[in-house]
Amino acid sequence: MIAQITGWVAGGALDRIGRHLKDAYLAKKQAESDEQKLEADLRIRQLEAQQKLLIAEQGRALTRWIRPAIAFPFVAYLWKVVLWDKVFGWGSTDPLSSELGEIMMVMIGAYFLMRPFERFFPKLGL
Repeated sequence: MIAQITGWVAGGALDRIGRHLKDAYLAKKQAESDEQKLEADLRIRQLEAQQKLLIAEQGRALTRWIRPAIAFPFVAYLWKVVLWDKVFGWGSTDPLSSELGEIMMVMIGAYFLMRPFERFFPKLGL
């Protein structure tokens, strides 16, 4: 369940839509009848509309700040561990539980893995 939640937070919805779009384009390419092509076109349009909606939601102040707000505690934790504990040697921090560690790794991965897409698709506002 934690993987599902973190997947959603880390852009899992866009990933799923992208996979479904890929499948729909492949179905259109492999379609043998006009009816199958029409069905694939309809599916593509629906998925593209969902994708645009998710991207547009990132343009709103409230929804745009949800991901950074969720990531902030993990960023603060990492800075504290690296600077305070390791660089300056002024303390020690308890390790995260395995569940929180997994969430942190997913969030870090999402931020760093999404950067190439942000640069490649600047007009989409990703």
